[in-house]
Amino acid sequence: MSKVIVVIGAGSIGQAIARRIGAGKHVLLADLRQENADAAAKVLADAGFETSTTVVDVSSRESGPALVEAATGLGRSPA
Repeated sequence: MSKVIVVIGAGSIGQAIARRIGAGKHVLLADLRQENADAAAKVLADAGFETSTTVVDVSSRESGPALVEAATGLGRSPA
């Protein structure tokens, strides 16, 4: 089972965080817009990171548990 980090917000700051702490881990990029997450995932994948994407709306109570489910389906958090 691989270690997983979740980055909410796939913009330039989110990508910088993923690059800094994502080495050797699976990076789950979550964003309100799927196309933003997909674009960031491509950039990171081209740089050698293992990535997945999902949509999250932090203002939605239902979106949080769905994000947790997506992340736990990929592996475990890097405790």
